[in-house]
Amino acid sequence: MFMSINTNIVRVEEKYLLSFYQCSEIYTALSAVLIPDKHNNPDSYMIRSVYFDDYSETAYYDKQSGVENRIKLRLRIYPPDYENVKLELKEKRGGFQQKHTLLIRRSEAEALIDKDYDFALNNKNIEDMLLKNKIAIQSMRPVVMNQYRRSAFIHPMNNIRVTLDREILCSETNFDLFADNPVMYSPMDYYEALLEVKYDKFLFKWISDLFNAYGLNREAYSKYVLSRRLFENFIS
Repeated sequence: MFMSINTNIVRVEEKYLLSFYQCSEIYTALSAVLIPDKHNNPDSYMIRSVYFDDYSETAYYDKQSGVENRIKLRLRIYPPDYENVKLELKEKRGGFQQKHTLLIRRSEAEALIDKDYDFALNNKNIEDMLLKNKIAIQSMRPVVMNQYRRSAFIHPMNNIRVTLDREILCSETNFDLFADNPVMYSPMDYYEALLEVKYDKFLFKWISDLFNAYGLNREAYSKYVLSRRLFENFIS
């Protein structure tokens, strides 16, 4: 039976949008001063996620309204590995993020996407995770799938992790998490990448100074919200 992992991770998270020039320069700078993630293979790895929301679009509107305490539910894989699936619930509380993660089977992930909740909830770990976090799964459905390539760098002190997400793609009609080549489009108009910085207690000044040297400004940015442009432009 698959069990929960990383069930109580509380961290600070900061985000910055990057131009093509900034992305290239910062990637080179990070490579020189931080440890490349072992999964970079050799310089990046792919992430694909399906996000869920209720029929009132609570996750979407909470993010847009800047609600301090909010949650997002998603499935995540790392193609071409289609068997190890993560069911993740992310909580936002002020400037801190808390993530609960459960490893589930592919068949259970497909059931959640197909809204076959009776099958998915046969896994009591899924049921317990949702109940504990007050998620009424019967009121949820998949709303968007996104995919991107991530280059990650770490520093062991304060569990510092810096990621560059590029080639961001999305779809609001195709939720086939396990497709080899799903049809998706880019939601990015003017920017090349998203830089995310996560840490436990504090960030070293020499790292923040590196970002300041490129004139970066923190953004209340969400790949989830940006990926829902069809909903935002034509439905909401």
